[in-house]
Amino acid sequence: MKIVHISHQYYPSIGGVQSYMKNISERLVKDYADDVTLITTNSIFGPEREAFKKIEPATETINGVKVIRFAYRRWHIKPFRFLFKILLVLKIKIPEEWYMQLQGPYSKQMNNYLATVEADVFFASSSNYYFMQLPLWRMCRFFYFGSIHLHEDERHDRLLLRQLQSINASTLYIANTRFEKARMERLGVMPQKIFVLGCGVDMQPFLDSKDAETTAFKIRLNIPPKALLLSYVGRIEKTKSVRIVIEAFDKIANQFPNAFLLIAGTRSEYSDELKLVCEQLSPPVSSRIKWLTPFDSSDKAILFNSIDVLVLPSKNESFGIVFLEAWSCKKPVIGASIGAVCDVVNDGVDGLLAVVDDANDFANKMSILLSDEPLRKSMGENGFNKVAENYTWDIIVARLRKCYVDALN
Repeated sequence: MKIVHISHQYYPSIGGVQSYMKNISERLVKDYADDVTLITTNSIFGPEREAFKKIEPATETINGVKVIRFAYRRWHIKPFRFLFKILLVLKIKIPEEWYMQLQGPYSKQMNNYLATVEADVFFASSSNYYFMQLPLWRMCRFFYFGSIHLHEDERHDRLLLRQLQSINASTLYIANTRFEKARMERLGVMPQKIFVLGCGVDMQPFLDSKDAETTAFKIRLNIPPKALLLSYVGRIEKTKSVRIVIEAFDKIANQFPNAFLLIAGTRSEYSDELKLVCEQLSPPVSSRIKWLTPFDSSDKAILFNSIDVLVLPSKNESFGIVFLEAWSCKKPVIGASIGAVCDVVNDGVDGLLAVVDDANDFANKMSILLSDEPLRKSMGENGFNKVAENYTWDIIVARLRKCYVDALN
C-alpha cells in the first residue's frame, strides 16, 4: 500500500504527534512492507512559532520511511502575533482565515506536492494546520487525526468552519477517546466519520530495565534507593498544572518523610519559575523535590521503573501517553478528572482521579497510594494488563491499517 503521512513536525523534533507519526509510519513499513512517505516542515519548532531551527537534509530515509521536509513562509508570524494582541485588547474577533494563516505552514512546494502525489491513503495531524484541508483540495482517502485538546468546559470548545468542513470531507476522523468522539459529534462532526483508535506504546524497553539501573538512577538524583518516589513527567507548562503537584507534595511531605518528588521534562521559563516556588518551601520539603530538566528520552524506561506513582495533574490532555508508559512498568497513576483522562484511567482500578486544580485532593490521592503498597501493586498490574491488551503499537497500527484497507475496498 502506498501511504502518505503528514505532520507539522517530525523526528528529530520531539512531541506527542511526532512520536505517534514515527511509530505508525515505521511499523507500517516494518510489519506490512507498506510504502510510507512522511511530509513535514524543516523546523524543530512548530510552524506557528517565531523560533526556528532548521532540520537537514530536506529528504532522507529513516527506518524505511521516506521523509520530505519543506521550507515554509515565516515572515508573517511576528506581525500577525502583534496584530492579534491588538485585536484581543480591542475585543475584535480574529478572522478565521487570519488564524489559519498564522498556524500555517504555508509552503507552495508542499502544497504542490500534496496536490499531485499519488497515494492509496493520506493520514495527517494536527487539526489547525493548512495541510489538514487536503480533502477540500482534492479527492482522496484522507484520515484526519485531530489530536484536539478539548476544554473541560464545553462552552470553550469550537471548530473553525474550515476544520469542520475538512473533517466531514475526510474518510475518517481518528479520535483518541470516546469522550472526544462524543464532543466532536456535538461540534458538528458526522458520527459515522469518527473512529476511536487511541494511542500506543512500545512496552519492551520498559521491561528491560534492571534493578541496578534504577538504583543508580536514584543515586544520580540524590534520592535514597528505598525512598518512595512520586513523579510528574511531561512538558513543563502552565496548562499541565505542574504547580499543583508541588503544592500537593508540600501538604503530605511531613506525613511521608521518606517520599520524594521528581519533575522531569524540558526546561522552560515556567520550569525556572516553579523552581523558585520550590525554594520558598521549608528546607525539609524543598530538598526532596528533584528536577530532571532537560529530560533525555533515553532515561525514560529507567525513570518509570524507578518511580512508585506517576502524577499527571494536567487539565489539557487528549489522551495521556505517560499513563501507558507508567503502566508498562506496573506503576499506578493519578490523573485529573477530565473527560479524556476519565476514558483512559479506570478510577480505583489502575489509578486514581483527582479534582482538577485541587491540590488538597491530589494530596489525598498521593497519601492513599503512598501508604498502601498492595494497592500500588494491584493498580500497576491492572494498568499493565490494560496496555498489553489494548494499547501496544502493534495493536494500534493493526487497527489503523484495517481502516486503510477498508477504505480501499
